[in-house]
Amino acid sequence: MSGTAQHLDTIESLCALPFPETNSPLGYESSGPRHHLVTLLLAPTGSEGEAAHTVFEDQFDSEREALALLLTVRGWGPPDRFALAGAALRAGDAPLPAPWDHLVHTVPDLHLWRRAGRWTGIGTAHHGPGLPLALIAFTTTEDPP
Repeated sequence: MSGTAQHLDTIESLCALPFPETNSPLGYESSGPRHHLVTLLLAPTGSEGEAAHTVFEDQFDSEREALALLLTVRGWGPPDRFALAGAALRAGDAPLPAPWDHLVHTVPDLHLWRRAGRWTGIGTAHHGPGLPLALIAFTTTEDPP
Protein backbone atom coordinates (compact mmCIF):
# COMPACT_ATOMS: atom_id res chain seq x y z
CA MET A 1 0.00 0.00 0.00
CA SER A 2 1.39 3.42 -0.93
CA GLY A 3 1.96 6.12 1.68
CA THR A 4 -0.96 8.16 0.37
CA ALA A 5 -3.29 5.13 0.43
CA GLN A 6 -2.17 4.34 3.96
CA HIS A 7 -2.80 7.94 5.05
CA LEU A 8 -6.23 7.88 3.44
CA ASP A 9 -7.05 4.68 5.31
CA THR A 10 -5.84 6.23 8.57
CA ILE A 11 -8.01 9.32 8.10
CA GLU A 12 -11.11 7.31 7.26
CA SER A 13 -10.56 4.94 10.20
CA LEU A 14 -10.24 7.93 12.58
CA CYS A 15 -13.77 8.93 11.66
CA ALA A 16 -15.17 5.60 12.81
CA LEU A 17 -12.96 5.16 15.86
CA PRO A 18 -14.77 5.70 19.15
CA PHE A 19 -13.33 8.31 21.48
CA PRO A 20 -11.74 7.12 24.73
CA GLU A 21 -13.13 8.25 28.08
CA THR A 22 -9.87 9.88 29.18
CA ASN A 23 -7.08 11.83 27.49
CA SER A 24 -4.11 9.82 26.27
CA PRO A 25 -1.36 12.01 24.78
CA LEU A 26 1.50 10.23 23.05
CA GLY A 27 4.17 12.45 21.51
CA TYR A 28 2.77 13.87 18.29
CA GLU A 29 -0.47 11.93 18.72
CA SER A 30 -3.34 12.09 21.19
CA SER A 31 -6.87 10.89 21.83
CA GLY A 32 -9.47 12.08 24.26
CA PRO A 33 -13.17 12.08 25.03
CA ARG A 34 -13.92 14.19 21.93
CA HIS A 35 -10.93 13.91 19.60
CA HIS A 36 -8.21 11.88 17.89
CA LEU A 37 -5.00 13.42 16.50
CA VAL A 38 -2.41 11.42 14.53
CA THR A 39 0.81 12.12 12.68
CA LEU A 40 0.81 10.99 9.06
CA LEU A 41 4.33 12.18 8.17
CA LEU A 42 7.14 13.46 10.35
CA ALA A 43 10.23 15.19 8.99
CA PRO A 44 13.33 13.29 10.11
CA THR A 45 15.37 14.68 12.96
CA GLY A 46 18.45 16.46 11.77
CA SER A 47 16.58 17.93 8.78
CA GLU A 48 17.02 21.45 10.09
CA GLY A 49 17.89 24.41 7.95
CA GLU A 50 15.82 26.51 5.60
CA ALA A 51 16.36 24.31 2.52
CA ALA A 52 15.38 21.08 4.29
CA HIS A 53 12.42 22.82 5.93
CA THR A 54 11.17 24.03 2.54
CA VAL A 55 11.56 20.58 0.95
CA PHE A 56 9.55 18.87 3.69
CA GLU A 57 6.94 21.60 3.80
CA ASP A 58 6.43 21.26 0.03
CA GLN A 59 6.24 17.46 0.33
CA PHE A 60 3.68 17.67 3.14
CA ASP A 61 1.62 20.28 1.24
CA SER A 62 1.59 18.00 -1.83
CA GLU A 63 0.47 15.04 0.29
CA ARG A 64 -2.25 17.14 1.93
CA GLU A 65 -3.54 18.24 -1.49
CA ALA A 66 -3.51 14.63 -2.78
CA LEU A 67 -5.43 13.43 0.28
CA ALA A 68 -7.94 16.27 -0.05
CA LEU A 69 -8.54 15.37 -3.68
CA LEU A 70 -9.00 11.68 -2.87
CA LEU A 71 -11.38 12.41 0.00
CA THR A 72 -13.35 14.76 -2.27
CA VAL A 73 -13.64 12.04 -4.94
CA ARG A 74 -14.74 9.53 -2.26
CA GLY A 75 -17.77 11.66 -1.52
CA TRP A 76 -16.53 13.90 1.26
CA GLY A 77 -16.90 16.99 -0.92
CA PRO A 78 -14.28 19.72 -1.22
CA PRO A 79 -12.65 20.77 2.05
CA ASP A 80 -13.04 24.14 3.67
CA ARG A 81 -9.71 25.90 3.99
CA PHE A 82 -9.59 27.09 7.54
CA ALA A 83 -6.96 29.52 8.84
CA LEU A 84 -6.07 29.08 12.49
CA ALA A 85 -3.90 32.20 12.66
CA GLY A 86 -5.44 34.43 15.29
CA ALA A 87 -7.78 31.77 16.71
CA ALA A 88 -5.99 31.78 20.06
CA LEU A 89 -6.36 35.58 20.21
CA ARG A 90 -10.05 35.37 19.32
CA ALA A 91 -10.56 32.86 22.14
CA GLY A 92 -9.06 35.33 24.61
CA ASP A 93 -8.78 33.85 28.08
CA ALA A 94 -11.27 31.09 27.34
CA PRO A 95 -9.55 27.71 27.20
CA LEU A 96 -9.83 25.90 23.88
CA PRO A 97 -10.84 22.24 23.87
CA ALA A 98 -8.55 19.52 22.51
CA PRO A 99 -7.35 19.22 19.80
CA TRP A 100 -7.87 22.91 18.98
CA ASP A 101 -5.74 23.98 21.97
CA HIS A 102 -2.72 22.36 20.29
CA LEU A 103 -3.62 23.08 16.66
CA VAL A 104 -4.01 26.87 17.02
CA HIS A 105 -0.37 27.11 18.13
CA THR A 106 1.18 24.74 15.59
CA VAL A 107 -0.92 24.53 12.41
CA PRO A 108 -1.36 27.75 10.41
CA ASP A 109 -4.15 26.41 8.19
CA LEU A 110 -6.21 23.26 7.67
CA HIS A 111 -8.23 21.41 5.10
CA LEU A 112 -11.42 20.79 7.07
CA TRP A 113 -14.55 18.70 6.53
CA ARG A 114 -17.75 18.32 8.54
CA ARG A 115 -19.14 14.78 8.33
CA ALA A 116 -21.35 12.65 10.58
CA GLY A 117 -21.17 15.06 13.52
CA ARG A 118 -17.37 15.34 13.42
CA TRP A 119 -14.86 17.82 12.12
CA THR A 120 -11.98 16.13 10.32
CA GLY A 121 -8.90 17.97 9.16
CA ILE A 122 -5.41 17.73 7.70
CA GLY A 123 -2.60 20.24 8.19
CA THR A 124 1.13 20.72 8.60
CA ALA A 125 2.21 21.31 12.18
CA HIS A 126 5.12 23.69 12.78
CA HIS A 127 6.19 22.73 16.29
CA GLY A 128 8.87 25.39 16.57
CA PRO A 129 12.56 25.93 15.94
CA GLY A 130 14.56 22.73 16.09
CA LEU A 131 11.45 20.53 16.08
CA PRO A 132 10.35 18.58 13.02
CA LEU A 133 7.44 19.44 10.76
CA ALA A 134 4.56 16.98 10.90
CA LEU A 135 1.64 16.30 8.57
CA ILE A 136 -1.24 15.66 10.96
CA ALA A 137 -4.82 14.50 10.72
CA PHE A 138 -7.50 14.78 13.36
CA THR A 139 -11.17 14.29 14.02
CA THR A 140 -13.23 15.94 16.76
CA THR A 141 -16.77 16.73 17.80
CA GLU A 142 -15.61 20.14 19.07
CA ASP A 143 -16.43 23.06 16.77
CA PRO A 144 -13.49 25.08 15.39
CA PRO A 145 -12.57 28.21 17.34
